[in-house]
Amino acid sequence: MARALIIDLDDTLYDERSYVLSGFRAVAAEVASRHRGLDAEALFAAMQAELDAHGRGQVFDRALAQAGLAPDPETVAGLVAAYRAHQPSISLWPGVAETLADLRRDHRLAILTDGLPLMQRRKVAALGVEALVDEVLYSWEHESPKPDPACYAEALRRLGTRAEETVVIGDNPGHDMAAARAIGARSIRVLTGKFAGQPDAGFPADAVVASFPEAPPVLRGGRFGAAA
Repeated sequence: MARALIIDLDDTLYDERSYVLSGFRAVAAEVASRHRGLDAEALFAAMQAELDAHGRGQVFDRALAQAGLAPDPETVAGLVAAYRAHQPSISLWPGVAETLADLRRDHRLAILTDGLPLMQRRKVAALGVEALVDEVLYSWEHESPKPDPACYAEALRRLGTRAEETVVIGDNPGHDMAAARAIGARSIRVLTGKFAGQPDAGFPADAVVASFPEAPPVLRGGRFGAAA
């Protein structure tokens, strides 16, 4: 049985879309506070519609334009900064906290998350996961964005385990499964979040589960090599 787990955060332990929408609400409130008569809920709805239609790339520019405001670079940069710095209103998926507590009884646990440290640290704080694991690592602080194996090697060092007795759990094959292969660890893919319906990008997991709370039977039963 594995002795240690390196676990992804976004779309593995919680719904990353909820973070995005939380940020949009914060930005909409910020804009509405500066422009009398502008409805924050309408601005938020415009941002969400733009996200669903075209992705995040031009959300603030187009929402501002729809509200009759000039989307000049300085204004948009300020909204991006507000988005990144906001205090997120997010929560773990059902059963995740209990699963982490269960797994911690017989595994060393590390969360390894990718992205701007300011944002990732605020997610970790809002979710309360730091108290549920042994280590939290921010890959960008180690100048090794996923799937660079360097931060995973640091996680192994902190956990005091070898790659062959460690399992990587995550939702993104091109990040999590690719990193597991690079360090010589096994992996479990969770079919949650935006990558759930996408192919494995050439990095198949050793096991596949529908959600994170389904991982313990695979780990303890050694059911690797097939979908669970």
